[in-house]
Amino acid sequence: MTDPADYTRQAVAAIRCAVASEPSFPEWLAATLATAISDRGSHTLTAGRPGSWEADLVRRLLVGTVGEDDEGLPAYRAWPGGPDDPASGAGQCLR
Repeated sequence: MTDPADYTRQAVAAIRCAVASEPSFPEWLAATLATAISDRGSHTLTAGRPGSWEADLVRRLLVGTVGEDDEGLPAYRAWPGGPDDPASGAGQCLR
């Protein structure tokens, strides 16, 4: 099993790089979250804490990115790191 501290460190490092490099960090973050769950559905991001204020904000971010019913989600499958990106190793940690 993956240690949460390991992927948290990796995520923090990636976010720090994106904050320093991305001209539109909010757009990058929304697209990155959509890519990460593009083969699972946006509900997977909030399943652990449905109804929490954090889940509500994440849901609203995703609705603005992929639509209320995830209709725009398939477009993110081929983005870097997505399940259709052959170089990504996608899905290593998703169950």
